[in-house]
Amino acid sequence: MASSFLAPEVVEALANESSSSGSGRFINPSKLTGEKRVRFIGSGITGFGAWTTDKKPVRWPQKPAELPANIAEDLKGNKIAKRFLAGMVWDYEDQDFRILELTQKSLLDQLFRFIQDADYGDPQGYDIKVSKKGEGLDTQYTLVAAPPKPLAAEVAKAAENVQCDLAAMFDGKDPWATPSA
Repeated sequence: MASSFLAPEVVEALANESSSSGSGRFINPSKLTGEKRVRFIGSGITGFGAWTTDKKPVRWPQKPAELPANIAEDLKGNKIAKRFLAGMVWDYEDQDFRILELTQKSLLDQLFRFIQDADYGDPQGYDIKVSKKGEGLDTQYTLVAAPPKPLAAEVAKAAENVQCDLAAMFDGKDPWATPSA
C-alpha cells in the first residue's frame, strides 16, 4: 500500500516507535471539546517537540542529544521532547485548512494502524474523526477513520492554492506565511 503522506519506511519506523514505549490555524487535540472531522491534504512531517519556559513551542526533525536549557520541565522535573506528526487538513466544521498536530501516543498509534491497513492506507484517501473525553489523568483520545472516498472536488481545487510550509515549524516560523518573492 503506497502512501504519499509519509514515506513507507517512516510510517513503519514511527508505528513501531509509537507502539512501544498558537495560531487559530492549528488543531490541538488536547483542546478539543467533542469530535473534529478532518482530511489530511499533502505530505506530513514528523519530529520532536517541546515547550520552552516562556511557553513557546520548539520542534526538531530528530530528537536532540541534549535538550536546550530553556525547555520546560514536567511535574517530575524532567525535560521532555515528544514525538509529533503534523499535516495540513481540511476542517469540515470550520470549512477551512488547518494544521493538525498529533503528540498523543494513543492518537499516533491509531493513525498508524489505519495507514498500515491495506483497506485504508494513505490518510489523504479518507476522513478521520478525532475526539477527546475526560480531563487530566482521565483523558481519553480516539481517532476513527471514515470509509475511504475521494476528496470533494471543490476542496481539492481550493487546496491547490493554499501555501503551507510545514517545515517552517522546525524554524519556529509560521507555516502559513507567504514566501517572499
